[in-house]
Amino acid sequence: MKWSEQAWELVKPIYDKILAMPFNQELSDGTLPKEKFIFYLAQDAYYLLEFGRTLSTISGRVQDAELVMAYAGFSTGAIFAERSLHESYFVEFGLDSQVKPSPSILLYTNYILNQAAYASVEVAAAAVLPCFWIYKAVGDHIFARQQGDQNIYKRWIDMYAGTEFAQAVAKAIEITDNLAKGANAATRQKMLDAFEMAARLEWMFWDSAYNLEAWEI
Repeated sequence: MKWSEQAWELVKPIYDKILAMPFNQELSDGTLPKEKFIFYLAQDAYYLLEFGRTLSTISGRVQDAELVMAYAGFSTGAIFAERSLHESYFVEFGLDSQVKPSPSILLYTNYILNQAAYASVEVAAAAVLPCFWIYKAVGDHIFARQQGDQNIYKRWIDMYAGTEFAQAVAKAIEITDNLAKGANAATRQKMLDAFEMAARLEWMFWDSAYNLEAWEI
């Protein structure tokens, strides 16, 4: 069994809970309240900047030239594509570009930045993989449920079901599998732990958006 197959089996219960979340159910049928989507957009914009820094950090640590280029590409291509969509929504909704991160988003971004800087490259790669893989899987699931072009969030859904994003996800999985092949058993377990933790943080991301999470003090 490939490492990625083992990892997905591990987080499948978390993924199933993500699909069942009110945020994604309502995003899918177009009934998600606009204020929740706007909150999510703002938090995702903050996340993307930190995710880009995370990928750049990993790129700077790997030794293989192909991996350097891959992670550098991840931090520019896919990120820029999503940011352009963010910007169009920001203009449409009149949002401020300065975003204060919610507790959950700050926890998530600090986690991946920490892994990128201090964990082994193998573990760092596993920690960022759920952002690619789970988002793609959720996007595909929601896209498959679409009926017509009436969903007001169709542009967002279409991006995650797009070919370009799919290629980036497949490449990220392949890279992580290859890193796992050369790792010892202890490192592979740490990779699984990091993948599972990031999957939990993905759940927290959507949950915090639906609940309009704010600092209480």
